[in-house]
Amino acid sequence: MLPALLALIGVWFLLNWMRFGRHVLAVGASPTAAGLVGISVRNIVIGTHALSGLLAAVAGMMVVARLQIGQPTIGDDWLILSFAAPVIGGAVLAGGHVNVIGTLLGVTTIAIITQALVLFEIDPFIVQIFLGLLILWAVGINRLRDLRLTFFSKPA
Repeated sequence: MLPALLALIGVWFLLNWMRFGRHVLAVGASPTAAGLVGISVRNIVIGTHALSGLLAAVAGMMVVARLQIGQPTIGDDWLILSFAAPVIGGAVLAGGHVNVIGTLLGVTTIAIITQALVLFEIDPFIVQIFLGLLILWAVGINRLRDLRLTFFSKPA
């Protein structure tokens, strides 16, 4: 729990208060535009992949410590949830805007819903279907927000 909290605070600080974080958001929004203003897109992409690998390694150590077993297929079912949590938390799929606190709320929402369905002894396949519908709902809301911003924004 402590490593996850430290990672959350570190990523929040990185994205909100450091130049690297602003460059990550700029490259995520438009790599071409970021390159034109002098941001080294290649270095940012390499840095974000390195950070992602570091955080994945910490998460892997936490899972092994909790389960007392190391198995390469343990996190296979978690991949779609790792994309769903930021979307449910309000991240923009097109890039350029992310909310670390929103992602934490997305993870919490997924965990609460999953645990509630398990406690009600719902079939695991139904739980997966429900989570899929939740992800579709979040993506739909995200798209509606993007369309609303596109069509109803005032021209410059």
